[in-house]
Amino acid sequence: MFYTADNAKIQINGEEILASNASISVSASLQPNYLITERSTNSYSPSNGVGGSLSFSYYLTGRDYFKTFITGQGEVPFSESQTISGNFAGLNFNSGYLNSYSVSFSPNAPAIATTSVSFFDDLEGEFNPTTGAAPSNTEVLNFKNASVVGTFAAGEVDNFIAGTYNYNADVKPVYLINETKPSSVSFGPKTVNINFEIDNPTGYLPVSGEAASISVDLYNEANARRENFMCSGLIQQRSLATAVSDYVKQSITIIQNSTEASSTHIAGVIDSSFALGCVGVGTVGSEVGIATT
Repeated sequence: MFYTADNAKIQINGEEILASNASISVSASLQPNYLITERSTNSYSPSNGVGGSLSFSYYLTGRDYFKTFITGQGEVPFSESQTISGNFAGLNFNSGYLNSYSVSFSPNAPAIATTSVSFFDDLEGEFNPTTGAAPSNTEVLNFKNASVVGTFAAGEVDNFIAGTYNYNADVKPVYLINETKPSSVSFGPKTVNINFEIDNPTGYLPVSGEAASISVDLYNEANARRENFMCSGLIQQRSLATAVSDYVKQSITIIQNSTEASSTHIAGVIDSSFALGCVGVGTVGSEVGIATT
């Protein structure tokens, strides 16, 4: 019997995902066993544990908690809340890790994110087709309601045409003797980059790169900001291209190798005369500002 996408519900950490496509795979690491003088063999041995990945694209609605894994996954102190459980129509895993996340920006198009989650264990459960329809009252964000702000060390950019936000993380299993399921994982570098097609064709790029940042805000139909994507770092690449009956297109790529969320804390209290003061009895709240660093 054949099933359709309507029969395959995707859940992440117990929450249903409004996915447009999805795939799940699991594989075993096998190596052939050769004897001296043999050029062929039918004998194989495992060389590592079983592992797999769940990849899917889904519509952004303003409640994308995958972004919390960009700043939190693998950071000290480590907690189980940083792991991801997944369910693909009844086939499930309990300990997955986000290793890639991307969002494409295109004029007048729905906001769609593409995610890949790695897991290092067998799939459990059985395929269990469903018949429930997707939620009909969910508002999908659209880039017709978006704003883009760029800051560059040199030159001005007035128009942003299209682009992509990308996050990648290096996550590897750590096996002990007699383990087929890793007791821990190793978190490597995390990187963020954003590439955008802009309207300022130039080939200027110093050997040390050029400081730049781009921030993309997404709004719903009520004009409330629901999502933000930002990359602040150095321009690593510029490219120009054109074709017959087409305009000259320039693309830039900004790289950022820190994904730490900016923190705000009270460094001092400033009174209405812009002098450092203190908060106490009799202080008028409207006259007190907070200095942040």
